[in-house]
Amino acid sequence: MIYIPNIIGINRRNYPSQSNPWDPPATLAVLVEGDIGDYACYVGHGNAEWVARHGDKIGFEEARAQFPSIQKDKYRT
Repeated sequence: MIYIPNIIGINRRNYPSQSNPWDPPATLAVLVEGDIGDYACYVGHGNAEWVARHGDKIGFEEARAQFPSIQKDKYRT
């Protein structure tokens, strides 16, 4: 069975890069909803589905900086 993330939010930011200052890769924060109504946020470089599957999971406070309306009691730690 292939996991298909339920993406409920995407925050895209571009930060300067020493190796490519004119066209840096987008850093995505992807908010994903779980099967029981909880959610988690992953960050990385790639398309949203790839980041949701393989990105680095971040803690609640950092996720809240990306998605201010999320609730702590629903955030998967």
